[in-house]
Amino acid sequence: MHSLRSRLREKRSGISDTLRSSLDRAICRHIQKLVKDISARSIACYWPFNGEPDLIPLCRKLLKEGCEIALAVISRTEPGAMRFCSWQAEAKLHKNRYGIFEPPGGHSLALNHFDMLIMPLVAYDRAGNRLGMGAGYYDRHLEEFKHDPSPLRVGAAYSLQEIDLIDTNDWDIPLHGVVTERGWFTLVE
Repeated sequence: MHSLRSRLREKRSGISDTLRSSLDRAICRHIQKLVKDISARSIACYWPFNGEPDLIPLCRKLLKEGCEIALAVISRTEPGAMRFCSWQAEAKLHKNRYGIFEPPGGHSLALNHFDMLIMPLVAYDRAGNRLGMGAGYYDRHLEEFKHDPSPLRVGAAYSLQEIDLIDTNDWDIPLHGVVTERGWFTLVE
């Protein structure tokens, strides 16, 4: 699994800046349409890292349109734990131990507060399985929502990250769908 993760991360990182910018804009357009289609008002997202799609321009736009945006924050004291904290576009961010920007803390929101949770990933398959970076933050955070339709669990990825099948474990939490530059794909659970 480690070598698969490494190969896919290299493939994702190998996208040229020009192409990445174009792909990110397309992904943002499709997510914006999905937000509108499901009337989402509260969205949990992530700050892009290591070649992940950059959704921050969309988050800024959604904030201006009145949506509430929260970003993932890794716990400094509890190993493997994360939470989602409210974010404003002008807020000063801090880097966590992985070098990912986060809101400085403050107001934490429960997952059942959100209409949509947008997650980064290394790979996905059409069965709704997601391969993350390997630390299990999202799976642990989503454990109690495994069979719950809310929040809508959306993977954000480039189409080149799709693979045939991901081996799963009991603790893996499936996605409801993935947004790529090609659009929104509902996944079969």
